Amino acid sequence: MASRSSGLYDGNVAVAFLWPLQWLFGTLMLYILLGLIALVMAFLFAKYQWADPVQAADALFQAESARVKALVHPGSYVGGLATITAQTQEWTYWLFFKATSLHEATYAYFAGYRVNEIDRLYLSQLVARNAREIYLAMNVIQVYGIRIGFVLASLPLFFLLYVVSGIDGLTERYIRRACSGRESADIHKIGRLSKLMFFASGVTLYLCLPIAMSPFWMITPLALVFTVATRVQWQFYKKYF
Repeated sequence: MASRSSGLYDGNVAVAFLWPLQWLFGTLMLYILLGLIALVMAFLFAKYQWADPVQAADALFQAESARVKALVHPGSYVGGLATITAQTQEWTYWLFFKATSLHEATYAYFAGYRVNEIDRLYLSQLVARNAREIYLAMNVIQVYGIRIGFVLASLPLFFLLYVVSGIDGLTERYIRRACSGRESADIHKIGRLSKLMFFASGVTLYLCLPIAMSPFWMITPLALVFTVATRVQWQFYKKYF
């Protein structure tokens, strides 16, 4: 019995120390998955939508970069936005291309560097045959990184909206409790699930669609839905614990 309890204790301690690593690993996997979805969407657009995929991807990247420069100017209160987007762009590009050596291989191919026989085979079979696709993917991944920066910069706004709407919803809940209102567990679940569904789908579309769009058209409707759904979630929380 003692050994069984000791094993259970050791397992709980392991979970307590390893959960940050599990959370980081899950976040990284989600990060990579969304980036791969963005690449798939870009290749679909290149096949069925864009007349010149390389030029279209380059124009998309230039448009997103210009949007950051337009929002950030000397003396602006959003000066930190440029730092966030630059860091997320560099990190995303490093993860997908520098960590996989595709960046160095592509640069060596276009610069005409002399390499050994194994690297020459790698360059001729992979990079030379897919140079346009690799260049397109490089631009799309950097756009994905810039948009990640916009999403991260908007998180304080959503946190503030959650606090304000949650307080308002809980106030309505206590009024309903004092007046002996009906239980509304289903409405509470609808508010919670709709918030998660709309937020996740909206952010995914913004990050993965290879279309030039302002973050305003992502943040504004999501903020509205997020606020209303959070208020409904806490307003119709069960009256009694």
